[in-house]
Amino acid sequence: MIGQNPTNQVNYLLKLTDSIGLIEHCCLDKPNYIEGYCVDDNARAIQVCLRYQSQFPVLKNAFPLYYHFIKSAYKNKLLYNDLNLDNSWQQIFERDGEHLGRSLAALGEIIKFEPSLSLDATNLFNQLYRLINPKTSHHLRTFAQIILGLQYYQSENIKIWADLLVSHYKKNKINSWNWFEPQLSHDNGRLPLALLIAYQITHKSSYLKIALESLDFLTKQTFNKETNCFVFPGNKKFFGQQPIEAGSMVETYSLAFHLTRDRKYFQLSENAFNWYYGQNVLGLSLVNSKTGGIYDGLEKDGVNLNQGAESVLSYLLAFNSLKNLR
Repeated sequence: MIGQNPTNQVNYLLKLTDSIGLIEHCCLDKPNYIEGYCVDDNARAIQVCLRYQSQFPVLKNAFPLYYHFIKSAYKNKLLYNDLNLDNSWQQIFERDGEHLGRSLAALGEIIKFEPSLSLDATNLFNQLYRLINPKTSHHLRTFAQIILGLQYYQSENIKIWADLLVSHYKKNKINSWNWFEPQLSHDNGRLPLALLIAYQITHKSSYLKIALESLDFLTKQTFNKETNCFVFPGNKKFFGQQPIEAGSMVETYSLAFHLTRDRKYFQLSENAFNWYYGQNVLGLSLVNSKTGGIYDGLEKDGVNLNQGAESVLSYLLAFNSLKNLR
């Protein structure tokens, strides 16, 4: 399925973009303005723009909107996440939540790949980086996202966050439970991905060992060899599976293959991507060929027909990772 051209998905992303930024949710394929906007999605949209704008120059017009949205969310030494329809920021949020990590990941890419904004992005990166204290924070996926940003800027600090992931891994590793937490939750592939990047930058072998050990464990928990498909953790056991899980696994397997040249990771990357196209527990495609949107998940009675921003973003980031292996 990787031969598919993502033009429809890029166009759909732009359909969800207005003069403020990327709208978070949809009712079917119609933007749900009542739900507003969030930093999480606009940060990922920045990454999509940077990785695709040479192929789709139209993204150069959307990129400033996403970047401005992130900048506007930083107020009073806080990074807000959710913007309401009336342009007010929701006041209840986790100050060191994943939106902070995703913003740093996006800003790192801007610093590296968008020279005209490098100084401005560096200033914002530095301000946001000071908002999180590694001694008091407990958000592992925020740690992982920070590593993704630090690979492009301040890479000397990667060890701080990688060692935190390692400490959580060692604390929770019991018998054959080779994972960073007592349970699997969401966006699980992001954790081994961060350690793979940490190894790529530092060449510290223990990062690679734990990254692959945890990734192989995650594979055993989520890939069913009998049905040859992934069954990702959902909010209702087998159901409530979301595209973000497939996307993060594609990105992680792709980098694992790049670093190890072990063909099993290449095959698993393709299997994870094909989850979008029906290689899943229901045998149903999550790609809407008419709209270009990606359905929001697998439910007991079929697919969730809403096609929000996170879903299409996960698809585009996954597509790019797998495409680069070929």
